[in-house]
Amino acid sequence: MLIGPNLTDDYWLHGGTLPEILHTVAEGVPAKGMPGWAKLLKPDQVTAVVAYLSTLRGTNPPNAKPPQGDLVTASQ
Repeated sequence: MLIGPNLTDDYWLHGGTLPEILHTVAEGVPAKGMPGWAKLLKPDQVTAVVAYLSTLRGTNPPNAKPPQGDLVTASQ
């Protein structure tokens, strides 16, 4: 069972710009069962998570979940 959205494509459920991803990681999405990590991690650790997530985009892993959410282009 795959949990959570595909973080390697250009489609995002809660905003795919770096500031939006930072907000999602820090505050979480309680309605979807994702905790906010800002209470558990230091600010530089949250930033490191977002930096890591940005490296996943476009990696096209095998058996990835299909796109979900809105298309976010590199220029956004």
